[in-house]
Amino acid sequence: MRLDTISAAPGRPSARQMLRSATATLHAEVDARFTGPFATDRSAYEAFLAALSRAVLPLERALERGGVERLLPDWTERRRADALRQDLCILGVAVPPVLDVSVTTDEARLFGRLYVLEGSRLGGKLLVRRAAESDDPQVRAATHYLGHGAESDFWRGFLQRLESSAAVKGSPQRTLLGAREAFGLFVRDPAHV
Repeated sequence: MRLDTISAAPGRPSARQMLRSATATLHAEVDARFTGPFATDRSAYEAFLAALSRAVLPLERALERGGVERLLPDWTERRRADALRQDLCILGVAVPPVLDVSVTTDEARLFGRLYVLEGSRLGGKLLVRRAAESDDPQVRAATHYLGHGAESDFWRGFLQRLESSAAVKGSPQRTLLGAREAFGLFVRDPAHV
């Protein structure tokens, strides 16, 4: 059975399907904000990584404070904050001020936030190719974040845990709240950090 077709009950959508459908507009907004001409414009790539760091760094920190390792025991392999900082360093870009992210220990909300963060890997697979085509060798070298975990199947492992979570099944609305909170970080105006 494919993991992306797992349903909680016959006729009921899987957690992934529910999240994807309910956050489609937010997802499209994030996609529109984070697409840039990486192959030809270094400043666009620098701005892209800086904007990501405003959301990713505090989101990962909040997840850790909320106990994410109890949900994803391989969290230390999954976290990408260090890879993002490394890319910014390669480009000579200071880590910008980060957004404020509340800490929650609510499993359903944590899974919602993780859905956004782990799902961003899928888009990263496409974007890393664009960065790798850059004429700028520093842009090509600064792809640790986008390429992180490319050899692993983190998404499939995440989906297994998402779909088997009793908290997610019992409270899809709290799961959706977590996803909306995470998407909101990526679309927030940097002037309102």
